[in-house]
Amino acid sequence: MKVAQAAVNVLKEQDAKIVYGIPGGQTLFFTDALMDTDIQFIQTRHEGTAAAAADAWGRFTGKPGMCLATTGPGATNLITGVGGALRDSSPVITYLFQNKLADAGRGDAQESNHEELFKSIVKAYIPVRHPDAAVWAMREAYRVAMTGKPGPVVVDFYRDVIETGECEYSPLSVEQYCPIPAMVPSHDVLNNAVKQLSEKKHICIWSGNGVKMSSAGNKVTQLAEKLNAPIVTTFNGIGGVPSSHPLVFGPRSRHGSSLTRSILEKADCVIVIGSSMSGISTNRWTLELKNIIQIDFDASQIGKQYPVSCGVVGEINETLDLLMDKIEPVYENERKTWISELKQRRKEWIDSVFTGPINDSNASPAAPIAVIRELNSLLSPDQAICVDAGNAGAWSHLLQLGSNMRYMKPVNYGNMGFSIPAGIACSMAEPDREVLCILGDGSLGMTLGDLDTVARFGKKLIIIVFNDNAYGNIKQEELFKFGEGHYTGVDLSDINYAEVAKKMGMDGETISKAAELKNAFENARKEERPYMIEVVFDGSYTIWPEAF
Repeated sequence: MKVAQAAVNVLKEQDAKIVYGIPGGQTLFFTDALMDTDIQFIQTRHEGTAAAAADAWGRFTGKPGMCLATTGPGATNLITGVGGALRDSSPVITYLFQNKLADAGRGDAQESNHEELFKSIVKAYIPVRHPDAAVWAMREAYRVAMTGKPGPVVVDFYRDVIETGECEYSPLSVEQYCPIPAMVPSHDVLNNAVKQLSEKKHICIWSGNGVKMSSAGNKVTQLAEKLNAPIVTTFNGIGGVPSSHPLVFGPRSRHGSSLTRSILEKADCVIVIGSSMSGISTNRWTLELKNIIQIDFDASQIGKQYPVSCGVVGEINETLDLLMDKIEPVYENERKTWISELKQRRKEWIDSVFTGPINDSNASPAAPIAVIRELNSLLSPDQAICVDAGNAGAWSHLLQLGSNMRYMKPVNYGNMGFSIPAGIACSMAEPDREVLCILGDGSLGMTLGDLDTVARFGKKLIIIVFNDNAYGNIKQEELFKFGEGHYTGVDLSDINYAEVAKKMGMDGETISKAAELKNAFENARKEERPYMIEVVFDGSYTIWPEAF
């Protein structure tokens, strides 16, 4: 059969639902073949949106998000979103479509070297220069994206291969070329971990993105209960364990919190579960951690950033089950006393954070802590929350997330313009789940055109824009480092984005007080279409050097 048809057949065997992208001359035979399937081709207004949406699909569903682009500028527009998928371990498959193989290197229109462009931000680059390689390449891309530490893969079709090539296709199940066996650690390793835990009085669990990816939050809280240990999350680990659990003390990243930093540093043993211990989580590796027991399904992460006293490689759910079967209660009184002390410190910390003008719901422009406090009262029990980079992400530390909520943010790459594409993907993946996008006006400017995509494909989707007329995070950093008046290139125009959203096919309103959020949410939830709530936001409350 034609290569394009065979390629689409592979997508069907992989249970693909959506491919995001923008068509070009080189992609047309592939997108034409998609028309005869149930796989949707969702055209975005920018390839960067397509890549970020694919990243979010991978995070949300656990299956590869898929995007495509034409050669040259189409490909380069994908790069930022693909880089975000790599750094935050999201399975993504990017399909690129080159010029004809015979013309490679001759300076054809839009020609570029895709391998050189993508090789530093993908797990693998797989060119398809011959029809017989097409089916294997697509299956190999799926296998690489999904196994080990998940991440993005590029499949690069040459135009003559996809347009005129023919190949054989025999259906396979995904399990035949992408088995993912449950790896468990040896008893000796587990016994070593248990021995070390039995010798320490103050143990802290640091729960990372791997816990969220493995849906292992329930096991982590069970382990904490058995050890009488506090849980701190990484920024990428937010949402992996419920904020409402009494042993969960919140996240730690470079902008907060002082409470979680002190817990991590005062513990005489830290169990790190499913975290790469990146610079974002560890304040560029300045956190002082003692006697680390690191648990991860990817052996390459063990000891990579911090020396460990015990490294445990295995699938997180099964590893925690085996570990808990071996743990015996020790130092129970000492550990319970420590937990009681930490709960009192948490109460004092909350009282200090949620106080003063920053917590005034009637302040205008809206005060950050007040906005977050009001949001916490408005979230639905199964809320999906897509947060962008910058100040919006930093303040979102304080959101209280239940066990059925979902949270995602571009953490390790910090790529702005993530929230709206992510909201599109989550809304399409689960149309009945309410999706909340939280972003600043700086990030919105990078994806403004795709409000049209939101209007076309979004379902129960609410966008909250913190509008301080600035690249607020950078402005605050400049003021912190250089003093009042010493900043440049960060002030933005005063634009009514709610009115822009209406022109793009959505509905919306502008508010200037946190107290007005409740009514705005009621209005949004009455709508049959996506809704924007633009919050006139007070950017004078800085997150530098630490927000709370």
